Amino acid sequence: MNIGVALVKVELRPFCVPAPAPPSHHSAVRGDARGDDVRGWLVGLTDGKTWGWWGPVPQSVAAPAPDLLSAAFPALPAEVDLAGFARCLRRATRHAHTGLLALTVGSLELAAWDLAAKRAGLPVWALIAPHAGRDARVAKVPAYATCFGVGGPGRYPTRERVAGVMDELAETFAVQKWRPVVLDPHLLGVTTGFAERQGGGRVAVDFLGTWKPERVREVCTPLADVLAWAEEPYHPDEVHLGRRGEFGAPHAAGEHCYGPADTAQLLSGEVDIWQPDAVFCGGWVNLAHLVRAAAAAGAICAPHGGGFLPALHLAALGEPIAMVELHLLLEPRRCAHLAEPPRLDTAELAVPQAPGWGGELRRDLADG
Repeated sequence: MNIGVALVKVELRPFCVPAPAPPSHHSAVRGDARGDDVRGWLVGLTDGKTWGWWGPVPQSVAAPAPDLLSAAFPALPAEVDLAGFARCLRRATRHAHTGLLALTVGSLELAAWDLAAKRAGLPVWALIAPHAGRDARVAKVPAYATCFGVGGPGRYPTRERVAGVMDELAETFAVQKWRPVVLDPHLLGVTTGFAERQGGGRVAVDFLGTWKPERVREVCTPLADVLAWAEEPYHPDEVHLGRRGEFGAPHAAGEHCYGPADTAQLLSGEVDIWQPDAVFCGGWVNLAHLVRAAAAAGAICAPHGGGFLPALHLAALGEPIAMVELHLLLEPRRCAHLAEPPRLDTAELAVPQAPGWGGELRRDLADG
């Protein structure tokens, strides 16, 4: 895969756009949609004629982009090979392989792919293959639903609200992910009751790496027939300590992989479900490496939603991705900078057809 693109200029663009309308969200969670403006930064690259963009990212991620680019390519314009672009960026600056700088590298690499695809007038996946790897008659990518924010920002959801959302989502999503609140004594009966009605293995719980593993084992082991997986039961620094089957439910982790080398942690911890993120791990090429490493390890791969669009394009190519994460309340906001955001209220996602990752920017952003 040798795809070159000329880089003439990098630009950082702040934006503030209105919140997406409630119908942009799945009907089960529309009542919880935030109404505040969407704010963020875009990282842009141009060949002098066409622009490619990635975002939204925080200012702390966007700000280092010009320096990282100039360290690897001191004189612009420069011709870069997308297959090795992220590696050049990471090697040119010490510590760019991890932390916030790794996210900056990922943002630059994803912007470069967007540029190359828009210059060709194609979705990114079509730069690699003339036809989607998914069945052309179906042309869909499965997603699981993340339900963070149900009940409203910072509020404890009621039993009735959680039960209603769970049942409505069960009509379309095979798996839905919640915060550990659904295992609190007040809501545990709702969760187990849902499993009795709809079947086990349909509720995943994300512990965000903040719980002690022994506490996760205590809570999850009795629910082995209820839970789809226990996500980040270890802090990212301690994933390698995992033991197969220790939580009853499958162990999911990997969003904090900052490059292919971090596969060693997931392998050592015998992680069952790998969840790499295209932004965190340094871009689309590294995401592909991690997806294939998961398959080689016999693990399921369900990429993290921070890199939703790149994961969707990689899945469209037929790479071994079981499902992508669709954050029901956050993803419409993360796509609010696009002129025509993809449909984000369904468990079967259409293979992207717009140029780049998701088409052009909103006109008010494209005009600067």
